[in-house]
Amino acid sequence: MPFRLARTLEPTSSVTHRMPARRTTRRLPLRRKLLFSALTTLTFFVLLEGLLAVAGVQPESDTTDRFVGFSSRLPLMQLSTGEDGKAWLTTAPNKRHWFNHQAFPKHKPAGTQRIFCMGGSTTYGHPYWDETSFAGWLREYLPVVDPSQKWEVINAGGISYASYRVAALMEELAEYEPDLFVVYSAHNEFLERRTYANMFERSTLTTAVSAMLVKTRVWTAVNGVMAKTLAKPTSSEQSHKDVLPAEVDEVLNHTIGPVDYHRDPAWTNKVLTHYEHNLRRMVAIASQAGAKILFITPASNEKDCSPFKSEHGAGLSEGQRQQFQELLQSSQASIKAAQFDQAEQLLKSAVKMDPQHAEAHYRLGQVWLAMGQTEAARQAFDRALNEDICPLRATREITEAVRAVARATQVPMVDFESKLRALCQAEQGRAILGQEYFLDHVHPTIDINRRLALWIIDQLQHQKLIGGKSVTNAVTGKATGAETGAETDAALAEQLQAVRERVLGNIDQQAEALSLRNLAKVLHWAGKYAEAMPRARDTLELLPGDPESRYIVASCLSNMGQVDQAIQEYELLFADGVGFARAYQPYGELLAAQGQFEQAKAYLLLAILRKPDNASAFSSLGDVHLRLGETEFAEEAFREARRLTLGN
Repeated sequence: MPFRLARTLEPTSSVTHRMPARRTTRRLPLRRKLLFSALTTLTFFVLLEGLLAVAGVQPESDTTDRFVGFSSRLPLMQLSTGEDGKAWLTTAPNKRHWFNHQAFPKHKPAGTQRIFCMGGSTTYGHPYWDETSFAGWLREYLPVVDPSQKWEVINAGGISYASYRVAALMEELAEYEPDLFVVYSAHNEFLERRTYANMFERSTLTTAVSAMLVKTRVWTAVNGVMAKTLAKPTSSEQSHKDVLPAEVDEVLNHTIGPVDYHRDPAWTNKVLTHYEHNLRRMVAIASQAGAKILFITPASNEKDCSPFKSEHGAGLSEGQRQQFQELLQSSQASIKAAQFDQAEQLLKSAVKMDPQHAEAHYRLGQVWLAMGQTEAARQAFDRALNEDICPLRATREITEAVRAVARATQVPMVDFESKLRALCQAEQGRAILGQEYFLDHVHPTIDINRRLALWIIDQLQHQKLIGGKSVTNAVTGKATGAETGAETDAALAEQLQAVRERVLGNIDQQAEALSLRNLAKVLHWAGKYAEAMPRARDTLELLPGDPESRYIVASCLSNMGQVDQAIQEYELLFADGVGFARAYQPYGELLAAQGQFEQAKAYLLLAILRKPDNASAFSSLGDVHLRLGETEFAEEAFREARRLTLGN
């Protein structure tokens, strides 16, 4: 057998021995390898992202502010025990400088809808209080519109609060069983200085990649693990965050007026990026809390609020700046003389020379409005607002950001600006917002806060977020189509009117007057004399003879060049012998400028008696002594002014 086997294995000449064919391997091109690798990696991360979503991991962009942090967190609400023995949340005492006092049960009662109104001083109700804010009107109107459930409306508006502070506050309030957040946060974005240093230093590509990463759960998870491993934050943003104080620290608090503001397009763009990021964070915070959210677009006083600060554009020579100022001064004289055609030509020349000067656009808007060119005037006022170097009113980009985020996230929005313009068009014959609807640059009148509350309810009903009788029909007087519907609308309108009368009737007249006076004082301090004077006059209507308000009126008139009227107001101020000491020096200096030196000397002496270390009063008194030929007294006054100034 072995022999036979051996024989069979021997090759023979008659059989051709064939070797097995070798397979040819095809090598994949490099780009296909890279594509397959990328797809595999992408699939892995998509699956991992999905698993993390199921596990409840939230993207870092939804839960943190990538731009600013806070030195500490001071909670708005503090736990207390009510008279009923139940747990209540009340506004912390150390927060009541910025917030209205509010209180509500920690555990939401059954059948109750809890609404938090968020934002800045407009939400707060400034210059008044919670009861006349749009939040206060919502609290009064909702039980009338939909009595089928209980309503809690908490005013969480903080004076001077910007969106990053509002978002941080929402994180706290999200723990208190919210059903709805109503957000009006837009006017304070430029109020606090943030450096955004890391954003300026990094390339556009790095910024874009970083922004994309923090929106993923994978990045959040990896970053969290590394943070725990290294026992410190590892986010690419964290080490570069601006650390802000626990409470608002306004730029204006450190200066006399808006002198620290300058044109800075790069910083402005970063503020806008940060603002949109915060709006999206608010949407995420509400969603995570199982609550709805509604945004309100901002509206501002355009017609009766001059820019807070104007600045020349780059490239103007000193000679051109001087020529520009001459054009501006000449135009003002033409406006006072009602020579609007001449003023228009002067201002158009000024704007052509320097298109970035806010004040020139504002004055041109005033001229065009006086000439009946309303659309041109509206555009000029809009340009003035957006060229304002101290933007204490929401810019066009801020308003558009609210609209864009609302569209992108599919959340409801009350377009306050558009609705107010439509109201203005109907009532005033033009869509230019002014003092008819605002007490100052941004704060609405009590009635406009009331209307805003109704517009909010109307939108919530349109979105079917709340039920009840149609506010739209009740306010406009339109019937629903059936006789019973029309009767219902009329009945609701009567109920709403009764609420309005009750709220207005409960206003403390003295408290209202003091609020208006405080507003006049702030505007006067800021050099907004045309805006401060109406509020001071409003105060005088409520508190006749109020010396401080009378002084503000006189000072505003003096600074506006209306000298005769200013002197009349000063005479009224001192007619009854009231010694309003702050007015002594300005009145004395005004009298001196008019050549009434004896009267001026008397008031300047009173100013010095009130404040013996007042160097400027001594200097003004020295000038008056010189004009009266009292050389020895003049020399003595000048010596004292110099001593007080130099401190020796």
